[in-house]
Amino acid sequence: MRSEVGPFLLAALVFPSAMYLFANAMGGAKVTLEPDRLRFLAGSIVFSLSLTSISWLGYLLLENRFTGRLKLFATLPLAPSSYVFGVLVFAVAQAAAGTSALLVVGRILGLPLHPNFALLVTVIVLTILCLSGLGVIIASRARSFSEGALLTDTFGAGLIFLAPVYYDPEMLPATLRVFSQMLPTAFAAHAVRTTLAGGHEVGRDLLALGLMAFATLALGFRLMKWRED
Repeated sequence: MRSEVGPFLLAALVFPSAMYLFANAMGGAKVTLEPDRLRFLAGSIVFSLSLTSISWLGYLLLENRFTGRLKLFATLPLAPSSYVFGVLVFAVAQAAAGTSALLVVGRILGLPLHPNFALLVTVIVLTILCLSGLGVIIASRARSFSEGALLTDTFGAGLIFLAPVYYDPEMLPATLRVFSQMLPTAFAAHAVRTTLAGGHEVGRDLLALGLMAFATLALGFRLMKWRED
């Protein structure tokens, strides 16, 4: 993070903050209620998590794999579980920095926040684990560095724009509505928005994110080639 702080700030803070401002500007005079602005801030937080967990973390995992760095790790007295733990700790550290910065941005822009911090942290961690699992799956199955980079960028942004993060589900065609609400970013956005308002009705979201995190991480690290053929 120290060596590449510029790209990290773009993915974790600048782009999500710009999306928050863009959503407010597009809403125009209609965006006067606190719930609307809260939705946009929650969406930008999830956008930050998606970019750093799938696009940025996935890119680093691809780099480890296709530059031979992972082979060097495999020759060391280092267990695969240690590598996995290090990846997840790095992902959580990114999320803590990006989310904290966006909360400060929300305060500066005059949005009153009354977060339920305990539940918010739980939601953020489960979201990170789930999205990081997707990044690991892509990095493990990509046939080339360029293919993997394209897929991580596509999923990192696509899971935001396909899910009802910045808009209500009713704005989607009926054929896409159910699918979009089953995406992890949709559960994450609802849970973040609820906890930022001080609410605690996020049991369904936590359960869904927890199951998705377990499934994606289990599959991703099972597919990861600790020693390439």
